[in-house]
Amino acid sequence: MLAEEKRVDRAAKRIVLASTVGSALALVGLGAAYVVYDSRLALAQAADSFSDIFTAAALLVSIHIAARPPDANHPFGHQRAEPIAALMAAVIAGVLAIEVLRDAIGALMVGAVPRLDLPLLGIFLVKVVFKLVIALLASARGRRQPSPALRALQVDARNDVAVGLLAVGGFFGARYGWPSLDTWLAIPVALWVGWSGFDLARENIRLLMGEAPPEERQRSLRAVAAAVDGVRSAHDLRARFHGLELDVHVHVVVDPAITVREAHDIGERVETRLLAEDDVCHAIAHVDVDAPA
Repeated sequence: MLAEEKRVDRAAKRIVLASTVGSALALVGLGAAYVVYDSRLALAQAADSFSDIFTAAALLVSIHIAARPPDANHPFGHQRAEPIAALMAAVIAGVLAIEVLRDAIGALMVGAVPRLDLPLLGIFLVKVVFKLVIALLASARGRRQPSPALRALQVDARNDVAVGLLAVGGFFGARYGWPSLDTWLAIPVALWVGWSGFDLARENIRLLMGEAPPEERQRSLRAVAAAVDGVRSAHDLRARFHGLELDVHVHVVVDPAITVREAHDIGERVETRLLAEDDVCHAIAHVDVDAPA
């Protein structure tokens, strides 16, 4: 994508900001519910909401940074800001999962029994509905403009919906016959949060390490280069992720009878055409007069 075409995705920022505000309100409500009702599920949900606040704030900053154009210190742009923020969110999720597990196990050992009144159920249901809306919005926007930040937000919100529904089930089970179910269900909630953090970390480490895109995408990029007027063939394409976008190097074969100036112009046209791809942030075309043996 041409650097001058990059813009801050205002829709994505609004979604992340809404998630931040909603998570802050959920943290207050769930924290109060834990204090009043001594519910481990409320504590697990409160810990998750705290993680959501940190995650959303980091992603909000990263979206703005990633949209900045290249500069002297970052000649290829700032695209890695989003996967870095997503990786930080994954680490926080892992830490909180361990803390919730520790608290749940301690509660089981001492036989803690929560008070399960209807306001607690209401808090669980409100969070489920709110997170479902955020997940749908992030998913819809992410299909239009792929983003590690929105992907992280979507995964987190989707997980929160599942966890919230589990908490609702735990409320009814604990209220009607199995009081310790509230604490037992906090354990799979914590494990779910931890696994989601691990999966998110794995996905974004791949982007930060500069992994090559799928072979199918590499073939399509070679075809794009080969289709430029004056190019006889394209070969030895190398591409790697730079954040979410790609850094591409390709060799193109031109007619050996043309001038150096003409060959240079063809190389520039190839680079411009590659940069027009939505997922390419940097492109270099090496001009050859003979195809490789």
